[in-house]
Amino acid sequence: MNIDDLEKLLSAKRLSTYYNLFPTDKEKAIEYYRLNTQVSESFYPLLSNLEIALRNSIHNSFAIHYKSADWFSQFKQPELFDQVNVAKRKILTGHNQMTADKVVAELTFGFWTTLFNKQYAKDFWKPLMYAFPLLETANKQRDKISYKLNHIRKFRNRIFHYEPVCNDLIALATNHNNILEILNWINADIVNWTRQIDRFDNLYNKAVALRTAT
Repeated sequence: MNIDDLEKLLSAKRLSTYYNLFPTDKEKAIEYYRLNTQVSESFYPLLSNLEIALRNSIHNSFAIHYKSADWFSQFKQPELFDQVNVAKRKILTGHNQMTADKVVAELTFGFWTTLFNKQYAKDFWKPLMYAFPLLETANKQRDKISYKLNHIRKFRNRIFHYEPVCNDLIALATNHNNILEILNWINADIVNWTRQIDRFDNLYNKAVALRTAT
């Protein structure tokens, strides 16, 4: 495709990150833009499996701890209760039956990662620890888990907003490793299952090769 036409469609500002990486070769910059899109796409199964496995593992742990499947109805924190109510309104707007599973599925990834924040440690850390049955007790440290989850959340948002993720290859590889690591804390089999459809390594090697050739 003609580069001038592409700049009009995508905007020169959007492409500027890639032009800065390859200042003397616009064609290679465009190739890297396309590769960034492919890399972002490759994270879909990992992020999907992580979000679903994490929320269900937390849900199961909280249901046991609070002795109720709708444990979220017992929240005393207004900001969290508001998020639950938003989820419930979405369910009702779609004319769906209100169930605990529906609410859990509707709550955002940001909601689940927020539960690990310091201000909620006193209320939630005990049941949250049991959401990671394969993580050694000595390594069940709320601050470190929260740090990784929040970095993944920010990375996820960059992907879903079509932003560059291949400009920092170290951060890119770290996020990939962290997703698999957290999945492994929950269930080892889902890591192997996820890896069967994980295309990241090949695409990452292409990104490294392009950057090395500059």
